[in-house]
Amino acid sequence: MNTSKQRIFVFDNVKALLIILVVLGHAADYYTDYFESMRIFFFYIYLFHMPLFIFLAGLFSKSIILKDPFRIEKIANFLILYFIMEIIFYLLIHYWLGRENYVFNPFVENSVPWFMFAMAVWLCLGRLLRNLKASIVIPSSIVLALAIGYTNIGDVLVGSRIISFFPFFIIGYYIKPNDLADFLQSPKLKIVSALSLVLIAITIYLNIDTLYDMRNLLSGRNAYTQIRMGLDISGSGAIMRLLTMVVTTYMSIAILSLMTQKHTWFTVIGERSLAIYFFHRPLLFLYHHYHVNDFLKGIFPHAWLWIYLGVFALVAILLAGKPFTLLLQKIELRVEKVLKRHKKTESH
Repeated sequence: MNTSKQRIFVFDNVKALLIILVVLGHAADYYTDYFESMRIFFFYIYLFHMPLFIFLAGLFSKSIILKDPFRIEKIANFLILYFIMEIIFYLLIHYWLGRENYVFNPFVENSVPWFMFAMAVWLCLGRLLRNLKASIVIPSSIVLALAIGYTNIGDVLVGSRIISFFPFFIIGYYIKPNDLADFLQSPKLKIVSALSLVLIAITIYLNIDTLYDMRNLLSGRNAYTQIRMGLDISGSGAIMRLLTMVVTTYMSIAILSLMTQKHTWFTVIGERSLAIYFFHRPLLFLYHHYHVNDFLKGIFPHAWLWIYLGVFALVAILLAGKPFTLLLQKIELRVEKVLKRHKKTESH
């Protein structure tokens, strides 16, 4: 028998898989120019890992969006984490790694911190739209996601990504976790899901040279003019984004349906996914700055690449440790205290 608590486990379990794939995707991207296997892996996981992660964020956003008064401290926390990441990246890249052309500009962001800023915006949008019907909001968000590719907003205030991925967040908001968990238990769905994921993998493997030209479409941050799609038809950018969203949805449902609903050793990784997201990128920067893979190549000339990915899978797991989560929790508590003190001051 499935309890509501067990049903929560499936979502944490999926988040665990997704956050590890986020780390591995960033690790693999260092070698996509050199190895076809990395291009295949990168393209496959980028079809679903961030959209599904964002969907799950929307799924559990109701307690923030619907609560009165609005929990502004949650918004502030994401924004502060965003600025902390911006500062860490600047200090690390500009000074430690010696890239003097790297400038501090929190208003234009093309790297990992974008998600923190986007979450703050999505929660605010959810609050503004909370009383509107899903039949209005979801189609409108999809139309905007298709249209944003015809603009050059790009990384300014993370605008392109916010709009491109918003449909996944807002769909998650409108869905009830228990209803979704019941739907995912269908044995037929599990069979179809497994076959679908294998079929998509085979399709990518056989057509990677063509499909990889569309990698810029998957990030959500590029205009259609920056994507080599090879379609000489009007509106092809929006058509390709819509098709990609359909494939993403199929893959997301498939992964959710195949994931165990039981509490496992990796459930806690999903519960602490934000800490992993926050800390992993600086470790990748330092790893490559000190050319650790040159050492691996000398010892394991044929297996070093897969060992490298294994190392960062382990890094992701270790970052789920309590010290990293506690550090983020301390930041959140500090934000809450400051805001409460400010409210008391205003009331007097």
